[in-house]
Order: sequence, then structure tokens, then C-alpha cells
Amino acid sequence: MCFLSPKEVRSLGGLPNEAIAGFIVAEPLTIETFRPNPRFINFMHQVIRTSAPLDPDFCATARNQGNGWVYVIDLRTPEGPRGRVLPQDIIGAFQVQNGEIIPDSYEANEHHRVFATSGLVCLPPSLRAAFVAQLPRVH
Repeated sequence: MCFLSPKEVRSLGGLPNEAIAGFIVAEPLTIETFRPNPRFINFMHQVIRTSAPLDPDFCATARNQGNGWVYVIDLRTPEGPRGRVLPQDIIGAFQVQNGEIIPDSYEANEHHRVFATSGLVCLPPSLRAAFVAQLPRVH
């Protein structure tokens, strides 16, 4: 299963391994027949770790939070990011102190699922754009 649109694949000159979210090992597609791609997961967390602290909306959330943790929520979650969020729909979190994101505090959620009953991972728009921008070009 690819994370990119056909137009994005063309612009990269092909499909980088990091853009393959996972593989379907049997029909029909279910949580049990989906195998996540570790390269995709590692790349996604790397992009979040480096890009989220630079995002104005994410920083505003941290300022409003004050102290604690700011979570990166998978937008596929059925009730939306402000509703009830299942553990499988929390991608990771950053620690916040005095309204500032603590550098290198990102923690990936080991319970996050790349594919769940509500669909394939859906990053917030700014993080998805950073993901696509940082993908390696295929030659």
C-alpha cells in the first residue's frame, strides 16, 4: 500500500521504499493481512521528530498546552483529533515545558498502527507535506 498519490510518485521519479506503508499478504485486506513496512515507519517518525517542532500550528498548540505532552494524532481517527482517540491512532508525542517543545523529546507510540479499521495512516497536512518533501528521489 502506497502513501503517495500517482502524481507524487511521478514527481519523485518512482516509488521510494520509504513511501510504501506496507504490504497485503492475503486477500481480503484486513488488519491481519497487512504487514507494515519498517522503513516507512522509521522514516515517518524521523520526519515527525524533525518537522513537527518547526510547524507554527504545532508550536501554538505547545504554547497553549504550557506543560505536559503534545500528541501527534493520526487524522484517520473516527471522532477526529479532538474526540475520543484510540491508542492505535496516537502516532507519538513531544514533551512540552513552559509552552516550548523540549528538543529531542519525541517519543513514537509503539501502539500506533499504520493500517487500522479506519484506514491507512493520515498525517496532519504540514507533516504529510514534510514527509513527501523529504522522501528520497528515485533514479
